[in-house]
Amino acid sequence: MRHILLLATLVCVGTSPAGAATSKPSALFKRVSAYLNTPAVQKSPRRGAVAAIRSGIPTDQGEDLDGRLLDRAAALRAALNRPDAAGGDEAALRPIYEALAASQYVQALSIIGAPQARDEAAKALEAWAKEPRTPALPSAVVALLSGPAARIDDKELVKAGWGSHARLLAPSSTPARAAATGWTPGVDASKLDETLKGVSDSWLEKKLPPEAEAKAHLLAGYIYAALAAADFKGRAPEAKTTAAALPADDAPAPPAEAEVAFVPKAIYQKTSKAVVVIVCASSEGTGELGTGSVIDAAHRRILTNAHVVIQDSTRKPWEHVSVYFKPAKLTGDTKRDLAEPVEGKVIAFDRALDLALIEVDRLPQGTPVISLGHPDLVSVGDRVAASGHPEQGGLWTLTTGVVSTFLADLGGVKGKDAFQTDTSINRGNSGGPLLDASGRLIGINTSMSRKAADGLAITSINFAVRSDVARRWMSASGEKLAYGRAGAIAAPAAMLAKIPDAVPAPMPVAAAPVAATDAAPRVKPMMITESKPYSCDSVIEAEIAKMEELGDEMHAEIHRRAKK
Repeated sequence: MRHILLLATLVCVGTSPAGAATSKPSALFKRVSAYLNTPAVQKSPRRGAVAAIRSGIPTDQGEDLDGRLLDRAAALRAALNRPDAAGGDEAALRPIYEALAASQYVQALSIIGAPQARDEAAKALEAWAKEPRTPALPSAVVALLSGPAARIDDKELVKAGWGSHARLLAPSSTPARAAATGWTPGVDASKLDETLKGVSDSWLEKKLPPEAEAKAHLLAGYIYAALAAADFKGRAPEAKTTAAALPADDAPAPPAEAEVAFVPKAIYQKTSKAVVVIVCASSEGTGELGTGSVIDAAHRRILTNAHVVIQDSTRKPWEHVSVYFKPAKLTGDTKRDLAEPVEGKVIAFDRALDLALIEVDRLPQGTPVISLGHPDLVSVGDRVAASGHPEQGGLWTLTTGVVSTFLADLGGVKGKDAFQTDTSINRGNSGGPLLDASGRLIGINTSMSRKAADGLAITSINFAVRSDVARRWMSASGEKLAYGRAGAIAAPAAMLAKIPDAVPAPMPVAAAPVAATDAAPRVKPMMITESKPYSCDSVIEAEIAKMEELGDEMHAEIHRRAKK
């Protein structure tokens, strides 16, 4: 569910392309940011299928050499995320990233119709080939990369013996130790990982013109070169929040409630204006998009996921948090529908529970709130709805499904109790509400399973942190909320929307004899949206562009005043 756009944090020293990467934060950000915001990248169509995407350098037998190197790098990185990390693993990792840098330069050279990027890649390769390496490069590879650029492409590189060098760096029979539980990469490596994803996504997800695609590979080469010099010392896990650290639930046992008809349209009408878009960005060019729920109008507070508003690499709130409220009329044009942001401030968060509270400067007049529903009143098979902004779906989308089961200690975090649901949840839904028939928040959508350990796809397995976990955590953070009543949403009376009288109550019918079963009845999921598909990348890019424009205006004003 996480979505991160990385416009770039590269690393450079000097002015020559070959010396463009070191282990310090880069001044190349503006160049890469400008590249990713060019019309050539922004207006390129998205790829319809992954199969045709250019991946790595293949051998004659079809082996993906980049994939082999990346798999080995991932294993060594995991082994370094331990308190007893071995220096030998780090020594083995650095030449792998150096090789991946060269591979990207060669792939840039292999793209026809990109003269500028090809020239720069040729210079980077020539300098790369002249540097001493351990293990040593095959002499034919050195000769090829030091020779005329017109001769260099991926096929010639393989003929020169690149495959044997890659296998030497990444032997298939060498196991690596697993990462220690909770340990994560260091800040420098994390930022470069994020940057690499953003740059590689530009060619993996879009059909770029040749020059833009070649530049993406060139920049990826610089990032790999920076990773070869990065600090890989892992970070110890934060102290996890446990059930004992949370106050006891002071709410009395909920009384039984009369069944409420599940009417998706009515739920949407009641709650959609209390659901917000959260867009985070930093001056480094990184960003995040998610969903939140207004849960306290008096204090202007919004509940969401910590992973939406906390930056992975720093473990601190994003530098800039913008909150967008639903306009009176959705147009389907993202620029128009997300035109009036309100500044948000993260006032509390817990990364282990994946919960966070945002406080905004103001709420639009009449903004309703979503009350909490008591999870003890929820049963397996109950129909539920998720509200949010799924990527490639529309803004302010409602999807429906059922509660599949209950889970204790989700992700191994004590006290992080959750619901499993088949309600459709995708990137952009993070932090949004899981709603019951009365429009009450019974969970905070937090994660989804999409692939098993053996690579098989997983569908309809999604998770939401239970509302009682959020309520107890908020209470410890000074935000005390009561559970809402069935059929009502805690909101200004003028904003409360009644379920239309035209919706008939379910009519009793004679039940046909069926075999006894514990399985919940299968309910066909549905989707309600007033909007059109949008791109998370485009929204975050626009937010970062606003930050850059504001920074330029501030510099111009300072310069103007200095002249007086």
